[in-house]
Amino acid sequence: MMKRKWLAFGIVAAMALSMVACGGSDDTKVIEASSNGAGDAESTAQNDEGYVFHYDGTELKMDDDAAPIVEKLGEPSQYFESPSCAAEGIGKLYTYSDFEIQTYPDGDVDRILYVRLRTDNVATDEGIDLSSTREDIVAAYGEPAEEATGSMTYELGGTSLIFIFDGDSLNSIEYDSAMNK
Repeated sequence: MMKRKWLAFGIVAAMALSMVACGGSDDTKVIEASSNGAGDAESTAQNDEGYVFHYDGTELKMDDDAAPIVEKLGEPSQYFESPSCAAEGIGKLYTYSDFEIQTYPDGDVDRILYVRLRTDNVATDEGIDLSSTREDIVAAYGEPAEEATGSMTYELGGTSLIFIFDGDSLNSIEYDSAMNK
């Protein structure tokens, strides 16, 4: 079972890196940083503008300016940048202990492209975390707008909330901007 979890983690990590490093340029950088223990988890909210993730008193809305959010969250455990697939310029990936933030460039501003929950220390406002089942998700959100092998997608106000499975196990939860389509 542990081997499957590591395999699933490897697949998700490779997917994240491929989304960031689509340009295949030598301009990529990976920077290790010390963890600041960014605080206790929590949640997601829905509003008319779409799905929103909250963490330790910080609201992470898709397409918002990432700079004040990253500053408030503190030093990530890892930082990676490469040519963006979503827009002209450099995309940045900030990895924290329980989630990661991918940005896309918009002129001189880096905007949030997606937030991916990576552990069961964080959950949506509806209580969905990585220990949840498909049935838990449907009970909390209803039937998905789209369902494919290994994923369930919900749409709201130009954002997507995607639940990604490895078999029957929920592997990650992702909040996506419309730019990530």
